[in-house]
Amino acid sequence: MSSSLFKISIRGLKVKTIIGVKPSERVKQQEVVIDVDLWADLSRGVAGDSIECTVDYKVIKDELISYVGNVDFKLIETLADRVAKVCLQDHRVRMVRVRVEKPGALTGAEAASVEVVRSRASRLADAFIAVGSNIDPGQNVKRAIVRLVNEFGPLEVSTVYLTEPIPEGQPPYYNCVVRVKTALSPLSVKKILRGIEDELGRVRSSDKYAPRTIDLDLIVYGNLVIKNSELTIPDPEIANRPFLAIPLFELEPDLVIPGLNKSIRELVKGISNVGMKPLPEYTRELRKIAMHANPQQDKCTTA
Repeated sequence: MSSSLFKISIRGLKVKTIIGVKPSERVKQQEVVIDVDLWADLSRGVAGDSIECTVDYKVIKDELISYVGNVDFKLIETLADRVAKVCLQDHRVRMVRVRVEKPGALTGAEAASVEVVRSRASRLADAFIAVGSNIDPGQNVKRAIVRLVNEFGPLEVSTVYLTEPIPEGQPPYYNCVVRVKTALSPLSVKKILRGIEDELGRVRSSDKYAPRTIDLDLIVYGNLVIKNSELTIPDPEIANRPFLAIPLFELEPDLVIPGLNKSIRELVKGISNVGMKPLPEYTRELRKIAMHANPQQDKCTTA
């Protein structure tokens, strides 16, 4: 199938946010006006006449409202650049142009505005994977990171936390989230994760809360929303599980959760980290491992 770049435009999106450098501007939200042009490969959506395979401009609108409304900015230049970054979260978007207008910013002028153009450096999607273990977690999480590096190449690792088990009455967990960049489909990523779990002795039973050697879950993949018998993305528990939301915020504070159409900043405001103990030394050890891939085993390069 040949690909074509389509242009999607949103005009005159009005959002209130904290914007400006004067003390008076840091107290109350002001309205800004945002124009967005996105260029994306929508060939699959066009061929199937399917909203699931295209970039939904209503989703983009809701994501931008949540993000801009929950972040403070001093410069409209920064606001424009961050809006562009949110739009590029969808790996199908190749380029974005953002114009931000601040009404009343200049005496005697209707508004001041800034425009920025950003393009995607690669076509790889950002995939976020939750890692957890409460059976010999120190060893099993480390072994899982080694296997993930061999499959996907160097990756980013959030702080590792010692967390209270759900439900009570079993050993505590080591939990973290990692970010990989991949051209593989979400289903292919899931199959790799299940293979690693099998290698590390994961035993699945009817009790979904049973202790496990390792748990690897694909919780966010670009800006995709998938819900079928094989896969649910994003993970519906992100908004309720501190050990998912807080590490996601650490790895990508500008992330907007697709489907929920809410920024991770907005979600973590209402989440407590009680019961989460950071493990800084163990985290540093994992990060050293995560930055050294074995190129002969990096399957992303041949996908």
